[in-house]
Amino acid sequence: MKYQFNVTSKPEGCAHHVEYRVKAKQGVMSAASRVIALRPELLLNISAVRPGIEAKFKFEIGNAPVQFGFIVSGANRCTYYDGALKNQTHLLNKGCNGIYYFPETSGTLESDHDAGVFVVSILTTPLFLDSYFKDDKRRISCAFKKVIAEQKEQFYWRGTESSAKMSLLMQIIHNEYTDGVQKMFLESRVLELLAWQLNECLGADPDENRNKQSLRTKDVERIQAAKELLVKDFENPPNVAMLAKLVGINEKKLKIGFKQVFGRPVFEYFREYRLERARELLVSGDVTVSEAAYQIGYQSLSHFSRAFRERYGLNPKDYGRVRGGF
Repeated sequence: MKYQFNVTSKPEGCAHHVEYRVKAKQGVMSAASRVIALRPELLLNISAVRPGIEAKFKFEIGNAPVQFGFIVSGANRCTYYDGALKNQTHLLNKGCNGIYYFPETSGTLESDHDAGVFVVSILTTPLFLDSYFKDDKRRISCAFKKVIAEQKEQFYWRGTESSAKMSLLMQIIHNEYTDGVQKMFLESRVLELLAWQLNECLGADPDENRNKQSLRTKDVERIQAAKELLVKDFENPPNVAMLAKLVGINEKKLKIGFKQVFGRPVFEYFREYRLERARELLVSGDVTVSEAAYQIGYQSLSHFSRAFRERYGLNPKDYGRVRGGF
């Protein structure tokens, strides 16, 4: 079984084309798998390997696309045969996400036997990304400049896990649109997801990065303790001032440090954490929508349903169809 990626050059003035091919034995891939060409240079791939199957794919990349990859469920084990990553193996579990550029690279991808793997990947060309940055490259790292310049160096970046990213992925995987409207909707969400990853990868706030360097080990420990206290009581969470007092840290440092450590301001993190807990409860199939709402501290079912729909793109009552690893 084999994956092949390539960027095909076009005449000057025309968009380059992303090529993607997969050869798999019958029954290995689930019906959820599909490839959607949003533009010649922008391709959405949803790949789902069934659980309980030995699935090992060889991959070959020539003129490389830039890949934005997300493990939605299960796990992949990736081994590289070429370049700076030669003989390295990376285990990519649920929640792993990143940006990858592997020109002239081959290797193997092996999914978890028991859980399978459900992957969303977005493939685009270096020139497509360069079109957004060509007027101002000051904030781009040297390593990423080499990517959009199509140099032959491998690039590997791992992003943080985030329920906001999961929300976009759920909207991409499950939506009620069809035909041209669906394509338009998917392109909007795919571009938003690319922007999210690039903003994180390239470092949006230099001042925040400088503050991050000033956090001591004790500060990080106190911030992590604040997180545990924050999510301990869904109905009556402490405010920021109380959290700071409880863990013995300056309130301003807690606000800045919390965003650095967890990627979100304190109560944005709290809201997302509650909804992610509700999503897990609904996926388990052990609770009703009302029970899930009550367990995470919502007294109003309509408020919960609206918040859940805004976060995951589906009403909670419809979420049962994603049970069992999609």
